[in-house]
Amino acid sequence: MPPAEPTPSSFFDKASPRAQGVLYVLIAATLWSTGGAFIKSVSLDAFQISFWRSLFAALTIVAIVKPRKISLDSVTFFASLAYAATLVLFVVANKLTTAANAILLQYTAPIYILVLAHIILHERITLLQVGTVALCLVGMAIFFLDRISPEGYLGNALAVLSGVCFAFMTVFLRKQREDNPAESLLLGNLLIVFVTGGIVMWQASENPKGVLHPDVYFGFAVSTADSIMVAFLGIFQIGIPYILFTKGMRSLRALDASLVGMLEPVLNPLWVLFVIGETPSLYAVFGGVVIIVAVLIQSLWSPQVKPTPTFTPD
Repeated sequence: MPPAEPTPSSFFDKASPRAQGVLYVLIAATLWSTGGAFIKSVSLDAFQISFWRSLFAALTIVAIVKPRKISLDSVTFFASLAYAATLVLFVVANKLTTAANAILLQYTAPIYILVLAHIILHERITLLQVGTVALCLVGMAIFFLDRISPEGYLGNALAVLSGVCFAFMTVFLRKQREDNPAESLLLGNLLIVFVTGGIVMWQASENPKGVLHPDVYFGFAVSTADSIMVAFLGIFQIGIPYILFTKGMRSLRALDASLVGMLEPVLNPLWVLFVIGETPSLYAVFGGVVIIVAVLIQSLWSPQVKPTPTFTPD
């Protein structure tokens, strides 16, 4: 009898830990990249989207990870706070500027990680890294040369701030060597639900129809189409990808994981172009190329650092 063919899972199991980590992050980045198109398609405002998306994400994390407790130490708190700020700022930025601007400016995060890793994790900064930071700053400046509305400039600024928060989140997750980063993700989503839920209800109180009107209902009224899209955002664009991201970081440094995730800013504008028809400006294309080239230079020519074996959770 011929030997049974190996199952697909056996190929994955035989892969090196680093290869598995890269695959987890690549899948996460692919799912993340759908965010721009769906956020642009939903008729809800940024706070309503953030509320429903994080509610579905929290339920997804509970269903998959089944956390028994949530630690309230300082690292978990700051990681969850940075995570929550990253998600909300990105949604608001997408509503104010183009999806290409929002995602490409957010993906200056690896540059901030270099600085934060030196300050928080005491990792050495090289001359190459300083040059990479300078090149990324040039790329960011190009985005603000575009002739866009004041809201567009604000959206660009919030996208940059989202990248800063993403960098803080990644570094704090790396610092959680013995804890479960999924706790930070769950706490962050619950924080978003609590804060944005309050904002949504406050906005509803100003609605002339009244908070109990079927079109308002305390600000949480949602159409069938919108409910399907925010459920997708919560489950498949945030919940599952961030779980995969934390699994991938078992064998990848914080910087390596963020660089592998560069697939997201490549795919995100393409999804938006196909679904919404929104075309990036020449400034966005040129500035994005400068940023991606700078980060890739840092990735390819920087010295390799041995990853911490006990970086992320079980």
